[in-house]
Amino acid sequence: MGSDAYARFMASTNISYEQWHDGEGYDIDALRSLDPDEAFRAEHWLLARAGNDWRDLEGLLALGTPAAKAAVVDQLRHGKLEQRLWAAKYLSDDASLAGDREAAVIAGLESALIYGGLTVALDIATEERTPAMVAALFRAALRDEGEAAVHAAARLAFIHGKAKEEFDWDLRPLFLRFNTQDRAERAAAFRDLCTLCNVDPTPYLQA
Repeated sequence: MGSDAYARFMASTNISYEQWHDGEGYDIDALRSLDPDEAFRAEHWLLARAGNDWRDLEGLLALGTPAAKAAVVDQLRHGKLEQRLWAAKYLSDDASLAGDREAAVIAGLESALIYGGLTVALDIATEERTPAMVAALFRAALRDEGEAAVHAAARLAFIHGKAKEEFDWDLRPLFLRFNTQDRAERAAAFRDLCTLCNVDPTPYLQA
């Protein structure tokens, strides 16, 4: 049968479209209150799903067992890109994983989409601002994917102290110029962004 907490946790794993869209997670409070036998059952259920969703990674780390954390680290290193990015977010306190986390963020900035982990990559790069992440943001501003380029440009303006927020609407006309398939127009917008940020655009445009 199981406890009420176990029932609440399992019920919370039935995510509706609205809950998915709103970013609602599992009932972590219920998960943390399970007795050892139920926690063991929940852990094995989550381990089998570690590659599925960010909620499963969050749940594994909430359990705090070595096996649960190892599964999240494995997703960071070997999972699909979106799971690598979520793992990078949730493992931010582990300095020993800095290189793996940076590699995931750079990969995300190179190819992820908005609903496929890109926002997570943008957020981590904006917060941590390692040289490699910032360089990846500049390359992302030149991606063919216009929406990704727009948001990369906005984050770069913010990181360089030229924007009041992560997407400064006062600079929106500049950012929207990045949403084009015309390479010459994109390059012109990129040069203007680099001028704003006092950065040499040449290495990126010649890459």
